[in-house]
Amino acid sequence: SAAMIWDLILILQIELSRGAVAKASQALKNPMLLNIHVSIAVSTVILYIFMIKSGRQVLLKNQNLNHHRKLGRITFVLRVLTLITSFWTTP
Repeated sequence: SAAMIWDLILILQIELSRGAVAKASQALKNPMLLNIHVSIAVSTVILYIFMIKSGRQVLLKNQNLNHHRKLGRITFVLRVLTLITSFWTTP
């Protein structure tokens, strides 16, 4: 939870300092790698929502942990890919 919150704060900081949403909204003008980076980053944030929902179901209803683990692995891989592609998209 702390890592997800920290990541969301980082995203907010990037938006406030660089205007990332305005740049990302110009998808037709952006280089393909930037569009890939933005797609992965947005997917990661969306998966955070599913991770929270899945985690709450595991905690409150004692549901199967396997689904939550698989979702966590996918989210982690996408987050690492976001980090890697961020080095190629910054000027």
